[in-house]
Amino acid sequence: MTAKKPLCTVNAVVEAPCGVVAALLTTVSAGPVGPHNGFFLAHGTDPDLRLRGGPNEFWAAIAGNLNGIRVEVDRAQAMLAVEGKWWFRAECRVLPHPKGARMTQQVFNIATSARWMVPMVARGVEGKQRGSMQRLLDRISGHLGCPAYLE
Repeated sequence: MTAKKPLCTVNAVVEAPCGVVAALLTTVSAGPVGPHNGFFLAHGTDPDLRLRGGPNEFWAAIAGNLNGIRVEVDRAQAMLAVEGKWWFRAECRVLPHPKGARMTQQVFNIATSARWMVPMVARGVEGKQRGSMQRLLDRISGHLGCPAYLE
């Protein structure tokens, strides 16, 4: 990702070893999404969700769109990115923290045309991302049996 200013940044702490959290989020392979593959997507809204591609770039069909979202994984950097719609890219990094791991999620405008429209369609994106991150933290907490919370 080029060095652009994010639309928003959300930080969280997971009180588990950084490597454990990074592995949970970056364990991604082609096949069905579940608690041991694409954990960040396994939230129950589409029990038949499947990832295709690999080893570092994947696609998942959303609402009948075969190329609904693009997932990029950089395991060495403990980074996961999700792109969707025509403008949205969220990057999540797992970094060391004194209590375990810090997750930092940033949202970027990647529109190649009509960039001027993004501020209108992205209204409220920070609140939505905080809600999305909290739901992911709740699932991580339940899965790993540790505290996980927004900063």
